Amino acid sequence: MSTPAGSEPSKVELAKSKGNALRGTIAQTLADPAADSFADDDKQLLKFHGIYQQDDREKRHAEGATGKSYSMMIRLTIPGGALSAAQYLALDAIADRYANGTLRLTTRQSIQYHGVLKDNLKATIAEINRTLLSTLAACGDVQRNVMASPAPFADEAHRAVQAMSRALARELAPATGAYHEIWLDGERLELGGEEEPFYGRQYLPRKFKTGVALDIDNSIDIYTYDCGLIAVTREGRVIGYNLVAGGGLGMTHNKPDTIARMASVLGFVEPAHAVEAVRTVAAVFRDHGERSDRRHARLKYLIESWGVQKFIDEIHARVSWRLQTPATTPAPRQLDHLGLHEQGDGKWFYGVFVANGRITDAGPVRYRSALRAIARKIGADIRLTPMQSVLFIDLDAGQVRRVLDILAEHGVKTVEELSHARRWSMACPALPTCGLALTDAERQLPSVIDELEEEFKELGIQDVPLTIRMTGCPNGCARPYNADIGFVGRKPGVYHVFVGGGLGGDRLADLFAADVAVGSIPDVLRPLLTRFRADRTADESLSDFYRRITGRTERRTLLTGKESPTSALVELTVSGK
Repeated sequence: MSTPAGSEPSKVELAKSKGNALRGTIAQTLADPAADSFADDDKQLLKFHGIYQQDDREKRHAEGATGKSYSMMIRLTIPGGALSAAQYLALDAIADRYANGTLRLTTRQSIQYHGVLKDNLKATIAEINRTLLSTLAACGDVQRNVMASPAPFADEAHRAVQAMSRALARELAPATGAYHEIWLDGERLELGGEEEPFYGRQYLPRKFKTGVALDIDNSIDIYTYDCGLIAVTREGRVIGYNLVAGGGLGMTHNKPDTIARMASVLGFVEPAHAVEAVRTVAAVFRDHGERSDRRHARLKYLIESWGVQKFIDEIHARVSWRLQTPATTPAPRQLDHLGLHEQGDGKWFYGVFVANGRITDAGPVRYRSALRAIARKIGADIRLTPMQSVLFIDLDAGQVRRVLDILAEHGVKTVEELSHARRWSMACPALPTCGLALTDAERQLPSVIDELEEEFKELGIQDVPLTIRMTGCPNGCARPYNADIGFVGRKPGVYHVFVGGGLGGDRLADLFAADVAVGSIPDVLRPLLTRFRADRTADESLSDFYRRITGRTERRTLLTGKESPTSALVELTVSGK
């Protein structure tokens, strides 16, 4: 375990160390009818159980408010985003019984509930577990929900990545019995005197995000993960995996020693060693990651400090095999899998766009009623996508027609009715409940997309695919730093604007303009978009164009803080205009 000489472990490390394998005093607080919230140490331990304690920050100053009004966010672990229709319907019902009447699709193929009161926590988690799902390890300093390319194509490769996501989830799941004891009234489990044979008393230094992509489908943004496997395919079969490590997008404003980083390709691993490879990366992180400064505790900082070769050498010191030269793969591309697709087994799947992942009935667009009706009337199973959408799978031709009818009845647009700007957009929840948010994202992005749609249409570039993403803080939960255009919250109504990532998901954007008021976003982007319209080559993406005119090379790390915005360095007006 790496704590620099003279440095003290962080408060979170101390809370984990004395937390009795994630128990703390959670059970006592649950049993106390006078308590409406959890103490600080327990707040950290709750994350491992899939729970964040929050309060609505806009209600703090409301008339008559006497303090914080606490509620909980609960996140599920759903490897590969795979759900049965029955599971989805049960989760939908829980939203009314215990939460705020909505479900939130995350950018990591999961579902969140918001607004759950402390007194309803135990009942909510018990009902989730009755669906054969769990919230354990959805948050906290462990391997979190394992992602996988969601498309249910019938070839061996697509099935293999889903199976691998489940295998990784089993391999690195916490072993403590605390979860069953606290939430499901289970008995204390004895595990040979050591409750966490892999994680130990202090678990990992920070979160550990993993996923399994395909060389032909980077829909999960694999290069933004702490560790991942890229399935190398030949004629629909997986012949092995390229192992990647050291990605991560979280930064801190005005802290130039914090970075976003694309994962490095470490080498090729045969299928028989793939799970062990990911486990070994996690073990190296466990033993050598930073534990005094939480800002530098992600795996990306260890790899930046050591260098890739030293990290590979450490892996080799722990295993009986060797990483081989990385396999050659196609240029990465992101697929959103929206609309109608043949699976290859005589069935179809249909992808439904959900704006910013919020499943609710709001005005003429009734996402929640539509998705519930499809699951109930058709019985279609589901895959959640990393872009906050839903795939209904294993449909026959008649069921496809019924899906389309239900969507139309509920005002839900098909992919053909979406602009490219909206189709590829994402936002995090941000205000009012996220404790880290500096401004809005989910509530703000729709109006920004409205304005950009008009701008793109006026310039005649509305048919150019591009990713647009917004977060309420620099932690980057909606992955703005590798988007074509990213907006990162600075303060209420003000954002940093990033440009230059792209649909491939394998490169980072540049800071294009700093501290932009939300109403000025179209004005700030207009010179770039105007020149793009005039000078782009055939089929050139916005990000490729931007990098060509700026002469930018593909950087794997992105510094924040005092960097000059690129727009101040490059003349973007169109000659003669």
